[in-house]
Amino acid sequence: MDSLRILETAYVLTLFGGYLALWRIKRAAQRRATGLDPEVFGRATDSLQRFFNTMTKVLTGAVVVIIATHAVRLDLPGVRPAPEFDLRVLDHVGLAVGMAGLVFCGIAQRTMGAAWRVGIDEEHRTELVMVGLYRGLRNPTYLGLFLVDAGLLLIWPTCSVALFVLAFYLLLEVQVRCEEQHLLRLHGDVYRDYLQSTWRYLPGVY
Repeated sequence: MDSLRILETAYVLTLFGGYLALWRIKRAAQRRATGLDPEVFGRATDSLQRFFNTMTKVLTGAVVVIIATHAVRLDLPGVRPAPEFDLRVLDHVGLAVGMAGLVFCGIAQRTMGAAWRVGIDEEHRTELVMVGLYRGLRNPTYLGLFLVDAGLLLIWPTCSVALFVLAFYLLLEVQVRCEEQHLLRLHGDVYRDYLQSTWRYLPGVY
């Protein structure tokens, strides 16, 4: 394995490992503090939420396959990088973008406190958080995840990674709308006003 491949694999493992660590640490801390498991996808009764639960597992498996195939650089069309890219420069930029995304995720999770959930909680009423990053953005955690994905694509600019990033984005776009409808039912006019005064991901853009 050449030095560039080792570097790229280490960078991607750092991002993927960082994401898993954030999720596991926050989940464990919240279970200790509240006695409730914030991972509610597995308890969903709604068919769409069960589908999302399945798809998150599929995408996690896809990441493992992507890492394995790119680490050994199999001679496959979806694994070959575009030859015109200066890969080493993109590697460093990708790591920086991905790490910024992880920091963003960590701050957003901490700001959410006990209201943080993975999925839509059908059993417990959660507080509407509108402070910190949530003052102007409704989904800073997802923005952080998009930055992590962007970092992955910069490190490995291949067709298979691009397809993964697209699938991940589309899945979250649908999930965000489900969550917004849930919060409208839960918090009514308060959330409707919040919806109208904030941005989904990027202030002034979207």
